[in-house]
Amino acid sequence: MTDHELIHLLEKTTGLALNEESVKSLIDDRLSGLLTAAPRRLVLGSEAPGPALGLSRFLGEVRRLGMGQPGRHAEDLVRVEPSFKQMLPHQAKDLREGLASAGGYLAPAESAGEVLNLLGNFSAIKSLCREVPMRSHQITFPTLAGGLSAYWVPEASDTSSSDYDPADGFTPRGDATFGQMAITAQVLAVKVVVSNQLLDDSDPKVDQVLGQIFAETLAAAFDRACLTGAGSATDPISGLLTRITSNALNVTGDFGFDHLADLIFKVYENAPHAQEVPVVGHAKAEKLLMKLKDDQGDYIYRQPGQPRAEGDTRPRVWGEPFVRDPNLPTNLGAGGNQTALVAGDFATSAFVGLRQGLVVKTNPWAEPYFSYNQTCFLAEARLGFALSDEKRFAKLSGVPTA
Repeated sequence: MTDHELIHLLEKTTGLALNEESVKSLIDDRLSGLLTAAPRRLVLGSEAPGPALGLSRFLGEVRRLGMGQPGRHAEDLVRVEPSFKQMLPHQAKDLREGLASAGGYLAPAESAGEVLNLLGNFSAIKSLCREVPMRSHQITFPTLAGGLSAYWVPEASDTSSSDYDPADGFTPRGDATFGQMAITAQVLAVKVVVSNQLLDDSDPKVDQVLGQIFAETLAAAFDRACLTGAGSATDPISGLLTRITSNALNVTGDFGFDHLADLIFKVYENAPHAQEVPVVGHAKAEKLLMKLKDDQGDYIYRQPGQPRAEGDTRPRVWGEPFVRDPNLPTNLGAGGNQTALVAGDFATSAFVGLRQGLVVKTNPWAEPYFSYNQTCFLAEARLGFALSDEKRFAKLSGVPTA
């Protein structure tokens, strides 16, 4: 499409009398508004020195800059202040990937960190696990699976030989069994398209509201993956309900407090030094737990502040923290009326890899959104999840939901 055809199309759409310079001016005015939240280090469009660009090239350059890509005619379109040229590459990149207060593609880098904190606030699983910063898409940890044992050495005994007599009170040297635990960062994203009129007229600003919505949506998706993920191409994280095989328990008969005790102590059998064993469950399971009593007639569920739960910020069952997570399924079992409970040594045996915090990108100049006077928001986070030893976790299936 030529410049003349593009201007003619815009005239038909807007009902305005336009030419190349007036269209550039309109675009420059909108960009100036979008840049108010960022340091004024850029001068765009007709204000910039150098030869004038055709409208098609001008729009192409704006689109590339909005997507964080280098321009083909940047020197003709953008004048960069010396202080901006002296910024490190990752600092300049942050300015293009942040969330601008008016829906633009440039913003202070602090925006991404604020939304990342929100992501942690809304994720129940992430708050339980050990967080590991990642510098690449995958990080690998060596693990010790076993093979070592300690022995007593009698006084003045020769321990250099591997052929020891067990009757002497010590055993041969053990061979350590090593393994590997890999955390792979996966891209989790959410996309929203908003009309520019809504962006301009809304109070509070739509893009500010979207920041929290993005955090809630991505946190829920991450929790779902950590709990029920299939480990497939489109669902790349293997969730706890899939990974836990050694300690897979089922409710037999009527659900009672003994089932919960079995769940918790299956974990302690393999993680005897765990400081606590959080129990993760749906609100429908929590309602059932609140009604359970032990043999002395005492409720096993304690709200924060109740006896045996003073100073706690979370409720407790059998003395262990209970974590409510709506992302556990409630339609399990033949009748579709069952859920599951998960317990584990999350603090030392579950890992969340953080490759990239939540970043919100916007581009009002990309097609087809530009033609429809819309702005596209794309929020992304790169996270991974792994267990060092699935035997340190247990699941209880067959928990009734009613």
